[in-house]
Amino acid sequence: MAIANPFKLGKVADLSQEINIIPNTWGVIQTLGIFRNEPKAQKTVLIPRTTEEDAIAVDRNWDERNSAIKGGKRDVLPLVIPHYPIDDTITPNDVDGNVDWDSLMAGGNATLTVDRVRAEKMARLRRAHALTMEYARAQLLKDGSVYAPNGTVTTNFYTEFGTARETKYFNLASTTDNPISKVEVALAYIQDHLKSGDVVSDFVALCSPEFFSALISNPFVYESYQYFAQAQGPALMNGRLVAGRPWDARFRWFEYGGVKFIEVRGQINGVNYVEANKAYMLPMGTDSFRTFFAPANRFATVNRTAQEVYYFEYANQKDDIIEIMSESNFLNALLRPDTVITLDKAAS
Repeated sequence: MAIANPFKLGKVADLSQEINIIPNTWGVIQTLGIFRNEPKAQKTVLIPRTTEEDAIAVDRNWDERNSAIKGGKRDVLPLVIPHYPIDDTITPNDVDGNVDWDSLMAGGNATLTVDRVRAEKMARLRRAHALTMEYARAQLLKDGSVYAPNGTVTTNFYTEFGTARETKYFNLASTTDNPISKVEVALAYIQDHLKSGDVVSDFVALCSPEFFSALISNPFVYESYQYFAQAQGPALMNGRLVAGRPWDARFRWFEYGGVKFIEVRGQINGVNYVEANKAYMLPMGTDSFRTFFAPANRFATVNRTAQEVYYFEYANQKDDIIEIMSESNFLNALLRPDTVITLDKAAS
């Protein structure tokens, strides 16, 4: 459709479809569905813990009895939910004399409306909250800490459970060290530390691009798939691994040694979702990963079951500004921290 060319007076030009250039939204952790959402009505969550020990019977003489079995150790883990507000405003300058691009593409020449500006700002706020959640979950899987850059919360689940992060070294540059043995050691470690009775549906490893590339180019891995009759073999050898559910084609992955290795690209403010040369391996289908939500700090929402995100709008009496206030109050919890381990492509 021809419109007046704003760059050449008296000329017309054809208008094509609008494009939006926005940062990549990866969202692989959200897509995997690792975390179970738990909306709460308070800002603090108490998690009772009971630690049991194994006990077995031993033989006795027929006229003897054994002492009572030892009880479990009980305590409570208190967790404070952080507050993540993001606000925006609509002013007359946002609409005054500004062309509505949708109208322009349809051959019109209408100016922006408050409703259209509101929709654009709300979309940005939704993207920001989704990005915050993904980044916070990635940080938790990285080192067990709760995302709170201003220090309002300082929880680290390895500290809370009195343990330390386990790292398994794969030595992927070696031509004599078969990585399948390292996969088995990593799997065994997670299996031994589940301690929950949960049924594991899968094991996954979220890989940095460096770790993933080193793994698929390792001679032992390459040779294994060269003679293995499945669709991944040719794809692996060609360096083009396509995605399977639930991931889209941006995420390369393949299964090796009973673990799904997934390449995770992307970073926020220069910080990678997954550290360079590393991967985070974890079980899926367990109750170890939860996200607790707290209600907004409003009279209408206190002591009520929380929503995942809140949006509030206020117009002032001077009719010159509309405030859009949003917040998401959540805490991602790693309740069995020993079930997440770091894989390193280095030798040690």
